[in-house]
Amino acid sequence: MNARLHEVKGREVAQIAASQSAPVGTFTVRRALPLHDRHSVGPWVFLDHFGPFRVKPGEDGVGAHPHAGIETVTYLLSGRMQHRDSAGHVGVVGPGGAQWMTSGRGIVHAERPIPESEAEHTLHGLQLWTSLPRAKKLMPPRYQRIAAESIPAVALPGVQVRVIAGDFAGTAGPAETQMPLFLWHASLEPGAAFEAAIPAPFEAAAYVIDGEADLGDAGAESAVAGRIAIFDGAEECIRIANASASDRLEVLLLGGAPAEGPLVFHGPFVMNSVEQVRAAEIAYHTGRMGQLAELR
Repeated sequence: MNARLHEVKGREVAQIAASQSAPVGTFTVRRALPLHDRHSVGPWVFLDHFGPFRVKPGEDGVGAHPHAGIETVTYLLSGRMQHRDSAGHVGVVGPGGAQWMTSGRGIVHAERPIPESEAEHTLHGLQLWTSLPRAKKLMPPRYQRIAAESIPAVALPGVQVRVIAGDFAGTAGPAETQMPLFLWHASLEPGAAFEAAIPAPFEAAAYVIDGEADLGDAGAESAVAGRIAIFDGAEECIRIANASASDRLEVLLLGGAPAEGPLVFHGPFVMNSVEQVRAAEIAYHTGRMGQLAELR
């Protein structure tokens, strides 16, 4: 346990949960959100961790499917992915980049790997969903391509934090969000530790991509790869340390203002009422979300 984590009281860990295997398109992923007893962390309602695995171009990917009431975020650690949607958006990102799609009232999209090098045949990344606020559940769809070079990195002793969304240490991420939230990718050298300021009303969690995280709570077990740790309390900081003396720690930090409920989950739709879900289903099946031709 790193002594630096106990100098000032930070948030405690309320829960550490293992992700579960789930099929998505041609992939098998590790699903860390939603949990059986917890459906959201801030506005984040879904977290899948895919890879690393070798892809087969032209065969692998996730075909055309709808979404409504959410934003989908695909963050790549390795590989190259193409996004297409029924609103006419097309985007490609490589390692370190992100696809950020606002589904709003409804959209159909597809994602597929399109490697251009031997290294890019290894696909590794995360997909997350954030629930839109009640007033924006039916907003027009939009899309943001976030290139790797547009994501700022904050360097601390033994630590690098890539700021995808929200603000870390005075550095703002490039994503334009519909809810107050944050999404950071932290890389910690062996034995390194850092703390992050979190507004008191925000909920927060840490998902371990690789390595073992010491979360500064003497009563909590360490979090290993594939586990998500949910923080509790209103203290305005969280602390993370690398529990290993020899291996790097890769962790995704996420959270924000609590989701505006009630949340009604139905497949690819997350709405505030059963009536909204039914309307989204009708819109999809009658073609009002648009069409997306399959690529050959």
